[in-house]
Amino acid sequence: MTAIALGVVAHFSGVRWALIVAGCCTAWFLLALAVIHVRGGRGGQALRRVYVVTFGWGDYVNP
Repeated sequence: MTAIALGVVAHFSGVRWALIVAGCCTAWFLLALAVIHVRGGRGGQALRRVYVVTFGWGDYVNP
């Protein structure tokens, strides 16, 4: 879903905005990973939790 959303943004607004949106997703992912790491999350479980926080919205769009 995120790749499709970036493709739509690139098509309608240009590559520059697609890169900005991709950078925001990356920053959010890294921030969430840092927070989960500080709270004691480690390994695959931490990555799974960060993935759901960052990209889990796709489940609501396409259940």
